[in-house]
Amino acid sequence: MYDVVIIGAGVVGSFVARQLARYRLQIALLEKNSDICCEATRANTAIVHSGYNGKPGSIKAGMTRKANEDFHRVCAELDVEFSRTGSLMIAVDETGVEKIHDKYKKGLQNGVQGMEIISGARALEMEPNLNPEVIAALYVPSTGVVNPWEFGSAAAENAVDNGVELFLNTGVGNIRRTDNGTFILDTAKGVFTARYVVNCAGLHSDEINNMVAEPFFRIAPRRGEYYVLDTEARHTVRRVIFTARKNEDIKGVIVAPTVHGNILVGPSTEDIKAKDDYRTTAEKLASVKSLAGESVRGIPYHLVIRSFSGIRPRPQLLRFNAGGEAEFYEDKVKDFILGEPAGCDNFINCAGIKSPGLTCANEIGKYVADLIKTKEGDRLKPNTAFNPRRRPVVRFHKLPFGEQQRLVRENPLYGHIVYRCRQITEAEIIDAVRRGAGATTVDGVKRRAGTALGRCQGGFCTPAVINILARELGIEPEKVRKDAAGSEILCGRLN
Repeated sequence: MYDVVIIGAGVVGSFVARQLARYRLQIALLEKNSDICCEATRANTAIVHSGYNGKPGSIKAGMTRKANEDFHRVCAELDVEFSRTGSLMIAVDETGVEKIHDKYKKGLQNGVQGMEIISGARALEMEPNLNPEVIAALYVPSTGVVNPWEFGSAAAENAVDNGVELFLNTGVGNIRRTDNGTFILDTAKGVFTARYVVNCAGLHSDEINNMVAEPFFRIAPRRGEYYVLDTEARHTVRRVIFTARKNEDIKGVIVAPTVHGNILVGPSTEDIKAKDDYRTTAEKLASVKSLAGESVRGIPYHLVIRSFSGIRPRPQLLRFNAGGEAEFYEDKVKDFILGEPAGCDNFINCAGIKSPGLTCANEIGKYVADLIKTKEGDRLKPNTAFNPRRRPVVRFHKLPFGEQQRLVRENPLYGHIVYRCRQITEAEIIDAVRRGAGATTVDGVKRRAGTALGRCQGGFCTPAVINILARELGIEPEKVRKDAAGSEILCGRLN
C-alpha cells in the first residue's frame, strides 16, 4: 500500500514527487515509457516564461510569476543549467503594437517586474538581426531558457534520492476504487494500491481521469516542428524572440538561444489525431522558416543539425449544448486543470499542462503537496531527512584546465573523451547511468549527459556509449536500445 501513486514521470510528475518527498509518505512514481521525461518534456521550446501572458487572476498566471521568480533557486538546488536571457516580443505593424501594449498591461496585473515597451530602434540595437521593419517591442528581462530534459530528470533523481520509488515500463491499464476509498491500479508491472492518486499523465491524462471520474475534459494533441542550429549560429540572437500575432490561438514561431549555445527555431502548429505522431514534414518545416523570417533575418539554416517535433496537450472542456448534446470546447481562460474532479476525493488531476507548464512544474508540485497536506492535517509529518540538493554534476568541458587535471588524476576516465563535439567524458556518462533515475538507453544518456547533441548528432560517440551502457547495465551490446522498447541499435555480431 502506497500513500500516493503518481502516474506519469514527465517534468510535472517528477516535481510533484519531489515536493511530496518532503513529507513522510510512501510514494510510487509510475511511468509507462522506458525512461522519464520523454514525451511532452522531451520536445518543447524550453522557455522559462515571465508570466505576462496568463489571464489575470488565473491559476496559471499566478503560478508562472512565482515560478519565474523562484526558478534560479530551484535550478541551483538541482544543479541544472539555467540562463535568464530576457525576451523581446516584436511588433512590425500597428496591430502588433496594440498586442504588446495588451501584454504589458496583463504583465503589470500579474505582477511581472522589469518589463519595458521599447522602440524598434532600441530593439535593433539589442538584436541586430531582427526584422528591420520592427517598430516597437516588449522587453522582458526575466524570461529564460533551461534544458527541459535535465530539469525534469533532476527533479526525479532528487525525489528518488529522498525515498520515492520509480517504476518504469509501468503503464496503467485500469483504476478501481474500493469501498473504503483506496485506489487499486492495474499496471503492466502488477497491482498497486494507494490512498491518493495524482494524474500527471500528460497527453493521456484524460484517459486516466475517465478511469475513476466522469469525463469533463479531453486532451487534443497539437504538434509543433522545430529546427536546431549548430552552436556556430549562437550569435543569431541572444534573447528569446517572439512576434506579436493577431491570432493568439496560434503559438507562433520563436527564435531562441538554448543553454547549450544552439539556436532553436519553431514550432509550427498542427492539430493532429494521434497522440504519438512525432513525424516532421517538409511542409511544416518550410512554414517555420517563413514565419521565423518575419521576426529574424539571416537565420543560417545551412547550420541546421536536427529537426524534431513535439506534441502539446491542448485541453478541451465538456459542456452540453442547447439540444442537450455533449460537446467539447476550448476554454477561453486556458487554465491548467488542477484538483479533484467532482465526486472523486483523493484523486488529483494535473492535466492540460501545456505552456508554460515547464515553467510552472515546481509550483504545480507545491499545489499538490499543499492539497494533500490540507486533507491530511496533523497526520502528515515532515520528512526531516529530506535533502533538496541534487548531487552536483561534473561538466568537464566547462572546468578550468587545472581542475580538469585534478579530476583526471583522481579518475582517469575523465581523461577519456567519448563525445568530441562537447568534450564529454566516459566518467560523466557512467555517472549519468549510476545516478538515481539514471540512464538505461542511448537517448537516456543524451538527455542526462549531453551526448549526441552537437553537429555529429551521435555519429562518433554512439558506439562508445553503447559499450559503456552494456558494461554498466550488465547486458550484451545487442540489448542496448536507442530509447523505447524495440529500438535496439545492433542486430548481431559479424564474428
